[in-house]
Amino acid sequence: MLVEGDRKIKLILASASPRRKKILELLKLDFKVIKPQNYIEKQFNNPYIMVVENSIIKAKSVYNYLKKQNFKEHDPGHVNEFLVVAFDTIVYINRRYLGKPVDRKQAIEFLNILSGKVHKVLSGVCVLESVSGNYISDAESTRVKFRKLTLDEIKRYLDKENVLDKAGAYNIFGYGSLLVEKINGCFYNVAGIPVYKFLNLLKKFGFNIIG
Repeated sequence: MLVEGDRKIKLILASASPRRKKILELLKLDFKVIKPQNYIEKQFNNPYIMVVENSIIKAKSVYNYLKKQNFKEHDPGHVNEFLVVAFDTIVYINRRYLGKPVDRKQAIEFLNILSGKVHKVLSGVCVLESVSGNYISDAESTRVKFRKLTLDEIKRYLDKENVLDKAGAYNIFGYGSLLVEKINGCFYNVAGIPVYKFLNLLKKFGFNIIG
């Protein structure tokens, strides 16, 4: 729950990602998780436009669901305002998007591509206010350099961690941190939430969670 003066707003995380859920818990936020459904992600040549547009699509998906429910099912405390927050994250290298691998073979391919090189992790963030339907969005980029990996190291990593639900086939919040040599930018952005940009968007709706 976000409280500013007499206003009480329920925070809705439009994501099924356990990493994003964990980050919001680390920020001591009271929120509810609702997974976006029945939406189609878009492809753009510009990676920044792509992550922003897809974060907006996800936020609208959950907003439309809540609107159909008249917000009652998800409003046990009689809070009539919601902020829906949604994110979209991609790994980008040499003008190629590395999304979630379809299988172990593709995960090996992705990690081979990233081995010893610098790639970008881009996240779009959208905050949508339920009463007006207005939203604000932004994007963040973090540069990540992988250390040089052998094929055996890649296979051992994949034996230890499920990466089929992770863009780029690694989880920096877990065992995948051992693959990384250097990071330039927001660490949490690599895990799926650009915290600084997210907090700034909340401020634009009149809320400062730090106090």
